[in-house]
Amino acid sequence: MKDDLVFLSLLDLYSPLLTQTQREICDLYFNYDLSLGEIAEQKGVTRQSVSDCLGKCRRQLETYEEKLGFNKTMDALNAEIETLRRRIAEQNG
Repeated sequence: MKDDLVFLSLLDLYSPLLTQTQREICDLYFNYDLSLGEIAEQKGVTRQSVSDCLGKCRRQLETYEEKLGFNKTMDALNAEIETLRRRIAEQNG
């Protein structure tokens, strides 16, 4: 579950770097909650190819994050924003 949340976060950031087919398969799997079999039937491919595509997407997104670090930067910025909000609330409260 936690891995899926990380994957979705990376997908939000880096999906333009994936192919259209990869984006569609990820969208069907995560946003429309279709099974591998349902996606395979819709795309006219095997369950294994859908599974392989999702695995490849995960590896690609992790590689992009290792190289670019946008997700890590966003997490750090969000943490800093939350700290500032708490400080402001304490001063005004």
